[in-house]
Amino acid sequence: MKSIDGRLIIAGKRIEREDRITVENPATLEPLGQVSLATSEDGRQAVESARQVLKEWRYFPPQEKRKIFRQAKKILLARAEEIAKLITMEKGSPLLESLAVEVFAILETLDYYSRHEPEVLKPKRGTMHIPYFAHKKNLFVFEPLGPTLIISPWNFPFLLSANDVICSLVAGNPVVLRPSTSTPFCALAIGEIFLEAGLPPGVLNVVPCRVAQAEELILNPHIQSIIFTGSVAVGKRVMELASRNLTSLVLELGGKDPMIVLEDADIEAASRGAVWAGFMNSGQSCASVERVYVDSKIANKFLTRVVTLTEKLKIGNPLDPQVDIGPLENSNQLKVVEEHVGEALKKGATVLFGGQRWTGLPGYFYWPTVLTQVDHSMKVMKEETFGPVLPVMTFSDLEEAIVLANDSPYGLTASIWTQNFRQAKAVAERLEAGTVTINDHMFTATEPRAIWGGIKQTGFGRTHGPYGLLELVNIKYISADLTNQKERIWWYPYSLNKWLILKRSIQLLHGVSHFQRAKALISLSSSLKEVKSGLPLKSLLRTLSRFFSR
Repeated sequence: MKSIDGRLIIAGKRIEREDRITVENPATLEPLGQVSLATSEDGRQAVESARQVLKEWRYFPPQEKRKIFRQAKKILLARAEEIAKLITMEKGSPLLESLAVEVFAILETLDYYSRHEPEVLKPKRGTMHIPYFAHKKNLFVFEPLGPTLIISPWNFPFLLSANDVICSLVAGNPVVLRPSTSTPFCALAIGEIFLEAGLPPGVLNVVPCRVAQAEELILNPHIQSIIFTGSVAVGKRVMELASRNLTSLVLELGGKDPMIVLEDADIEAASRGAVWAGFMNSGQSCASVERVYVDSKIANKFLTRVVTLTEKLKIGNPLDPQVDIGPLENSNQLKVVEEHVGEALKKGATVLFGGQRWTGLPGYFYWPTVLTQVDHSMKVMKEETFGPVLPVMTFSDLEEAIVLANDSPYGLTASIWTQNFRQAKAVAERLEAGTVTINDHMFTATEPRAIWGGIKQTGFGRTHGPYGLLELVNIKYISADLTNQKERIWWYPYSLNKWLILKRSIQLLHGVSHFQRAKALISLSSSLKEVKSGLPLKSLLRTLSRFFSR
């Protein structure tokens, strides 16, 4: 693996600063390298660079933008193993996960937009409901908002950063990317790939920086939209700062995602799904299964299989392709996991497996842990644990399971496990979440055609997909009247004739019976012959008649 470049990327140039941080490998606690931290002036220059290039990028030819995405995909493909190792060394996920969940997913996203970039935000025709406007030509057009600030987290430093960057570029917005200072190398690698792919200087600027400088970026009046992924507390601070300039904002602030296992579920599939979605990335995903509710009739079989599968997981150095569980990313998160498990045990929870640190390496390791006898008085069932902990609670009827699943301040994702699709769909409609999956969990963040985001304290807005892109554009409505009409019924001068026309038009369109509406049509037809107001009345009558049976 080549040496890691820790310099900033501003206006297409690599910049080194005296203020640096050392990034450590969370598995071995060995230094990975040093990264320059942006000054306040660096931040202003990054935003100014994005602002200056906005006019060029918003009108950049679609075919040329597609070429950049194709070239970026080609470069990432050539560096796939290298980038996967970087992700693993910087944040501790097993090598296979780094490749499959982050690198492969971004290859797919680049492939999708290299094929579909011109059409995803293509202008859409609009039709009119009001008869008087039926002759108009209408368009919804989607225009860039301007420079986008992306503040990305440490748990998926390549996937989430790259996804948000790509979507912003598709929307026509230049980007200032401020990554977590725990995992800045992944963001800098994204910048390198796009620079090499031919992205114009200034369209993507990567500026690792301290909190004070990050807040200055949020307050910069030239930033037109912000995508923030992180904790609720920091999200509230970002929202407060963004409100000062009324900056468009998307927040994704975590989850406490439930998994409901019904009596008729495939126990093998549900058990494997729970173990993977609970422990993948050491449980450090906003969409991890953090609460399992299983029908009491199958609870013993389910738990037996879950524990058997968990016991077989291999924990160790995540650079080993055969390792299943790596470290947590930092010591603070390890302490949270220990606190949640310890509090649950004091309140009566039972550990079926795990429940303590793993000490085979000096890093931030914790055994994958299965808990039972849990309830909603415990932090492990109410607060975001963000670690390899799978608490399992039983229920006696489906209504109870739905109430328990919705008993959370978060609402990101949820899953239902059953062989009855009709029942699953009915339950899905009642769950309070941004995404509900049936017989699977935690995959939609990687699908370019899906969306990502939630409700309640998970935040608001969506990223990627057909609706996520709409958060990054100005949806403009354009309507044209090309009939050369010199008059409108609602224009001055007002008159008795206009009054009669409008009155009978209302009766025609909104009469409670067909008889009343037919009578209004005859009356309107008769009155129009007597009106001489310069209005296109015959055309109007034909239009109103078409709406007779709407």
